[in-house]
Amino acid sequence: MPVPVPKSESPAPRRLLRDVVFDKMLAAIADGTLELGERLNDDELVRWLGVSRTPVREAIAKLADFGLVDIEANRYTRIISPSLEDFADTTATAFDVWAVVTRRGIPLLSAAEANEVTSLISTVKRSSSGEIRTDAIANFGTAMKIIAAASSSPSVLRLLETVSDRATLLIGLATRQVSFGVAPALLQGLSDAVAARDGKAAAEVLLSTHDTVGDYVAAVGAAGVFPEKRAL
Repeated sequence: MPVPVPKSESPAPRRLLRDVVFDKMLAAIADGTLELGERLNDDELVRWLGVSRTPVREAIAKLADFGLVDIEANRYTRIISPSLEDFADTTATAFDVWAVVTRRGIPLLSAAEANEVTSLISTVKRSSSGEIRTDAIANFGTAMKIIAAASSSPSVLRLLETVSDRATLLIGLATRQVSFGVAPALLQGLSDAVAARDGKAAAEVLLSTHDTVGDYVAAVGAAGVFPEKRAL
């Protein structure tokens, strides 16, 4: 007798262990458990994460692909130690990439996806005391991933992967010391664009922030969050 096929919706695809490990390591970098510039030891990571060496190495390779880990063969594997110039370049590039992502993906968001995106980006708002939620910048990155997925474009998804995790990580670290001043206008513009499913308007909002982002980078530099490159 054939086994009956359930009529309910299929369960969500099971996540690969390497992706689970990647997310845990990314979160550990963001919260300071793994420090910038820290060398990584496979055996220590295996014990800490409770997994075998293979998913750890696969996760590290993915982190390296996204520019979050430096690997020097037969010498070291370590968390990135970015300079202020790296931060400036990553941040400016991220806004350009997010503009492409929103232009392509926002018009195709479902009602449920639009609600989730709006909820995620709203967390970047500051409290009356000026504090920002610790997960706010990461939530912004998650919102961009939802928008990119809605585009159904492998190229858009890959473009986002090349910069977004690195940018949200570095901006999140900087935000601990320097307020992310572009957030209020950016949030309102993006929320309005999502509600109207206007990808072009969202892209224009993101691209219009370049001068403000430059001011933010300057403030981060003045605070000494990331070191400036030394002239040779």
